[in-house]
Amino acid sequence: MGAAISGKAELLPVEQDPVRFTHLRRQQFNLLARQATRSPFVIAIVATVLAYIVSGHAPVYQVVLWAVALVALLFVRRAYALRQLNKPPVDVQRALGHMMWFAFGAGLFTGSAGPLFFSRLPDVERALLTMILVCWTAGGVSTAAAYARVFYAYVAPALLPLVLLWVMTGDTQSVAVAVLIVLFGLIQVLFVRDNERVVRESFLIRYENERLLEALERERQEVMLARDHAEAANRAKSQFLAAASHDLRQPLHALSLYSATLTMRAVDATTSEIAGHINQALASLSTLVDSLLDVSKLDAGAVSPEIRRVNVKELIERIEADYRPVAREKKLAFRVAPVDAIMETDPVLLERMLRNLVDNAFKYTAVGDVALDVEVDESSVCIAVRDTGAGIPNSERERIFEEFYQVGNPERDRTQGLGLGLAIVKRLARLLGLKVKLVSQSGRGSTFSVTLPRAEGGHVFPYPPPATAGEDAVALVGVTVLVIDDEPSVRVGMRALLESWGCRVRACSGYVEAQRLLDEHALEIDLIVADFRLPQHENGIETVRRLRERLGDVPALMVSGDTAPERLREAQESGLPFLHKPVSADKLKQTMLAVLAR
Repeated sequence: MGAAISGKAELLPVEQDPVRFTHLRRQQFNLLARQATRSPFVIAIVATVLAYIVSGHAPVYQVVLWAVALVALLFVRRAYALRQLNKPPVDVQRALGHMMWFAFGAGLFTGSAGPLFFSRLPDVERALLTMILVCWTAGGVSTAAAYARVFYAYVAPALLPLVLLWVMTGDTQSVAVAVLIVLFGLIQVLFVRDNERVVRESFLIRYENERLLEALERERQEVMLARDHAEAANRAKSQFLAAASHDLRQPLHALSLYSATLTMRAVDATTSEIAGHINQALASLSTLVDSLLDVSKLDAGAVSPEIRRVNVKELIERIEADYRPVAREKKLAFRVAPVDAIMETDPVLLERMLRNLVDNAFKYTAVGDVALDVEVDESSVCIAVRDTGAGIPNSERERIFEEFYQVGNPERDRTQGLGLGLAIVKRLARLLGLKVKLVSQSGRGSTFSVTLPRAEGGHVFPYPPPATAGEDAVALVGVTVLVIDDEPSVRVGMRALLESWGCRVRACSGYVEAQRLLDEHALEIDLIVADFRLPQHENGIETVRRLRERLGDVPALMVSGDTAPERLREAQESGLPFLHKPVSADKLKQTMLAVLAR
């Protein structure tokens, strides 16, 4: 936009650009008007001095009338100038014309001093009169510099009578004086013309600078508006994802409960096989929904890193153990080089980052190998994930970290995920204060690497051992569980699953119904499993708090599909264990046991 304005100023003369031309004329008038408000006081002093010089040789009334008329005209011009400055004229060209007429009148009154007093004065006083009038007009060079025509209108009537009077004197010296006066006047005209050009150019430069600043300010406002729109769109997207995630999680959670119950109660091999396929499909869908949740949690600021000392070898070996079957299935070599070194970071978040990078490497590598390398020096640990896939073009290297963007997957093949893996990596890296470095060459693979500070000695974060299938199989037998959920299908599924573990289950939709169950059955509740979002805007956290006022400090946990940022923060602040739907049967059991053990 700024370039367009500047280009217009260079292509068009100012007279052909009405906007710039009007601005120039207005600035010229303002400068003239300001000069007109100051000059009467100085000219009144000069007129008084001239009147004193000629007062001994001319009638006093003529001298007084001349001086009063001249000063009065100048003060009338001053009043006009003040009025126009206070209320800018609509027709500035006409106002400039008025200033020219004022200048012409002032020139007439100034030049009339010659015819009135010249012939009556001795030679010395004539010389003084000439010197004063010439200097007087020279003063007009600065006051009329903004608009040369005003000076032209003034200087001619001010000096020509004096020139003629000297010529009429007749002797050679007098003619020489007349010629010098004319030359002096011409020099003044040239000065005024040059001054007007300088003033004109300075006005135009300042005008162009102002327009450029205005254009830049408009562009800044547009950028800020675009940024606000982008932020609003991002918030709307997060809200949509949160709402969609919640609505998807409810039936998905119910389905996972039914599937887990079906698996446990399978009576033949066919039923067991079908249940296994259902579990695989649910696991795949749950992974996709969890990716959406991870983005929402990171955007909400609901994840806080816990920096600890971690053995990089243990972390790498865990990832290797989980992805070695994937490598065998895809017939890829999986090269791992664990190094026994201690680093400082959040082990859970770092492991999630690396798993996403390794997962991406296997997804986009058809032949060759995937490598998980570690390089250690005195102060840092660099972990790199390398593959021999198709590589990433330079034009795509920024976009691959955007949500839902995938290189080479225009068909949106669901086996390649949602395109959220690297978006999550980017957010986790920012949260941990790390930088993900990418080196890639089309057709020859990619390398993603992160560098972390190294630590020596001290306590090392222990990784929990993996849960064993069938572990604590009878630990929940006889436990009375109060399930609070607004979805009937979830209540039915939870009842079926928990009862298959030997629990006694009571299910309700909210606080009022829970109170009725307690009153009617005089229940002793061992554990509360509550949803977050309940009917009539009821809050699951508040419901647990109110029930504890009656039952005491009963163990409780939250199971919810709500991923709105404010809900995530509220749940984190409540201190209650919080599981996101859909929850696997094993994870639900382990969390229930952990809560009961506290």
